[in-house]
Amino acid sequence: MDGSSTKDGRGAGVIIENPRGKRYKYALKFILKAPHNEVEYKAQIAKIELCYTTGADLVQAFSDSRLVVSQLNGEYEVKDDTMAAYVRQVREAFKLLKHFSIMHIPRSEKQQADALSKLAC
Repeated sequence: MDGSSTKDGRGAGVIIENPRGKRYKYALKFILKAPHNEVEYKAQIAKIELCYTTGADLVQAFSDSRLVVSQLNGEYEVKDDTMAAYVRQVREAFKLLKHFSIMHIPRSEKQQADALSKLAC
């Protein structure tokens, strides 16, 4: 998953891969004016909802946002009230699934999701 913010809009690229290796690719456009980190959280919520609607209930997610991953995993304190509200929303969305975990990966390892996020903008 990758969130993207440009002067033309906000978007996210989401790639869902099932256990058999089949990939589903989504380019999501958000109609909101928000900072990049807020877009990252909105993208996480959208990703969880996509997984839920496609029947996935055991999800391992990846993001290049170390801040978002660390806040969701409880490793970094959330100091901003707006970000704390997003963390609560994402954690509430976790409950839709049997298992959800998220790991940080370098941007260089998620080029397809990055391209999709730019396409969405």
